[in-house]
Amino acid sequence: MLTLSAVVVFVLAEIGLIWKGGLKFWHAAVCNIAALYLAATSMGPSLYGGLENAANMLSEIRF
Repeated sequence: MLTLSAVVVFVLAEIGLIWKGGLKFWHAAVCNIAALYLAATSMGPSLYGGLENAANMLSEIRF
């Protein structure tokens, strides 16, 4: 079974969007700063729970 950190998945998605999707580097940097700020607030555990539920749902998909 392959397990990846959410950070690794997000970084790979971000690199792909910068490289092929036309996302500007500065826009990605602002999103990263906002995500780190939200993770440090009281909303952090709620966001983590939502991401964990989404990952569990995606992990049940069989290819």
